[in-house]
Amino acid sequence: MDEDGFLELLISERMGMHHDRFKTDCPPTAEQAAEAEKADKAHELLYGQLTPEQKELLELYEDGANSDVVRENEFYYRAGFRDGINLDRLIKEMKEKG
Repeated sequence: MDEDGFLELLISERMGMHHDRFKTDCPPTAEQAAEAEKADKAHELLYGQLTPEQKELLELYEDGANSDVVRENEFYYRAGFRDGINLDRLIKEMKEKG
């Protein structure tokens, strides 16, 4: 496994770990849970009134929107992780030169 492959594996594992930790450490507030429930009910009501073709279009839209959000979050996480690695390397170099 090359350095890029190792970094990819490490980042993926860390993202999974942080996702699990987020669900445990940051449960939704009662207000957030109520808002999510209200949104779910509105979605179910709307979805139930759509034709099969409209349902398919809505599902395609939702999949695309969710995919974009996931990709954006992953990009920021990976960028932050790489920044941390680069900063660690820089600090080590400065200590060695200093």
